[in-house]
Amino acid sequence: MSHNQNFPERTRKRAEVLRLSAKGWSVNKIASWMNCAPNTVRNTIQRWILKGYEGLGDAPRSGRKPTWTEEDIEYLEICCDLHPRTYNSKQLSEVLKKQRQVKLSPERIRKILKKRAENGSGQKRVQECTQNQRKKKLKKQI
Repeated sequence: MSHNQNFPERTRKRAEVLRLSAKGWSVNKIASWMNCAPNTVRNTIQRWILKGYEGLGDAPRSGRKPTWTEEDIEYLEICCDLHPRTYNSKQLSEVLKKQRQVKLSPERIRKILKKRAENGSGQKRVQECTQNQRKKKLKKQI
């Protein structure tokens, strides 16, 4: 896990601390090698003892919770697929508000759909919607 790129960097570092500790390295030696404070090493080991694998991940962060779910965005993708018309982001925002009681700005919807299309998780129709929106934006700028 300490070399696996599929895990977040902090998780990999914690796994590395545990690996070195299991090899018999002292807390100070691990801290020096990992370029962190000895207390950080102790906390990592303590979290491992108390929580096991769950202790390797980050604790929940503070901040605003998302106002939308993946199901909401999938609903938009289905709307784009089922209807032959092309939606703009403002219309998609209104669809979400009316059908799912989710308030998202057109700009936010555009960013979410664009990111999904880039990651390959969006469907072809969503990519077309996003491309059409970019074309319209470019025309307005010219």
